[in-house]
Amino acid sequence: MYTTVPSWIEEKHKLVEKWGRDPTDKEENHLVITALESLLNNGVSGSETAMKTNTIYFPRLISGLRAGVGFIWASVADASRRFGASHTQQLVDLVVATKQLPDVTNEIGYVVTYREQVIWREMPDFGWIFYEHGLDLDLDTEGSTNAEWHAQAPGHLNAHTFAASLFDNILQPFDENRELADEWKMYIPPAAVWIMISGQVVHDLCFKGRTARENQAELRDDASPEIWMQVKKRFATLSEQTDIDDHCQGLAKEAAQEMERIERNT
Repeated sequence: MYTTVPSWIEEKHKLVEKWGRDPTDKEENHLVITALESLLNNGVSGSETAMKTNTIYFPRLISGLRAGVGFIWASVADASRRFGASHTQQLVDLVVATKQLPDVTNEIGYVVTYREQVIWREMPDFGWIFYEHGLDLDLDTEGSTNAEWHAQAPGHLNAHTFAASLFDNILQPFDENRELADEWKMYIPPAAVWIMISGQVVHDLCFKGRTARENQAELRDDASPEIWMQVKKRFATLSEQTDIDDHCQGLAKEAAQEMERIERNT
């Protein structure tokens, strides 16, 4: 596992050279890596990095020569796994800012989509790419040692910490004091999905304290029974909040019900 920004950046550039096929794709992806380097070195903000990424990809997105934007999602997911809390908020800020970028529209005024999802607003492929590159564990243990298997634990925790940082944002009211309009569109879906996928893990972290994590270098200080109850209550409230859309209301209801189910079965 990479432990420094320079080593991670160097490896990302090498992977682009190794696996890239289209020369222009490679050039653009190298530029995106450089933009991420500036972010992780505290040189620019998440918003500035999002705008830089859009500037890099925009010309070929509107011309149809570039289809998806999965490289930036995979890079964020990998970074969330490789780095601990020191860079989590920067990556969260980048994802939020990217979601809020203006829709990419082509030369005749149509929004540019990938797999029927609008770039950037609907973040095409973000979900499965983040799961595959961030949250997923290598379950093929044949020929591997216990040490190699357990070595995945810190990265797995880091990625969940990133997801939890997105998740924390739903605890604040979605009102006129929010910096960006309709922020619930960004925060409710990943928070709900995180509960649906990892709710039992979240419950254990909240109710079993630090016992199982006391040897980890990075710990979430806000994992407690009180936080669990606050989040469950918040989901229940959001499920009945009429000024958010039906889709997000439904997700909030499903998450609240899943938390109730976990409590009953634990």
